[in-house]
Amino acid sequence: MVQGKDDIAANYVFDFDDEGYSNAFGKGKPREIRGNLHLATDFFPVITHHLDGKISVKLFGGDTRYEQWSRYYRVSSINQIRIDPVVYLNKIVTITPPNPPPGDLNITYPDGSTGKAPYIYPDYKKLLLMR
Repeated sequence: MVQGKDDIAANYVFDFDDEGYSNAFGKGKPREIRGNLHLATDFFPVITHHLDGKISVKLFGGDTRYEQWSRYYRVSSINQIRIDPVVYLNKIVTITPPNPPPGDLNITYPDGSTGKAPYIYPDYKKLLLMR
């Protein structure tokens, strides 16, 4: 899917001590977790066409700037962290630059619907309805 293209990882951040990062490299405040942790994030491939002709591919699991989609955790008294990502490889989102620039990005969703994005992220709630 990404051969010859830039690939951006979909990261989880775990803080195991009381030191903690002040904001986990821009990830905001951590979710406090005690006991075992089971994560099942829904990811959708997003292909972004940039103005300079480059193409990037990433797995999108929600805008992590918002707490509900955050993947930053402060864990304590934990024995197990289990991550079971669900990747919808057949639910591809395409983002293209405005034509002509400047303007909002153009987004094409897996169902063929389109929309504008003032930022760089598609509508994750809409994607979840397409699973």
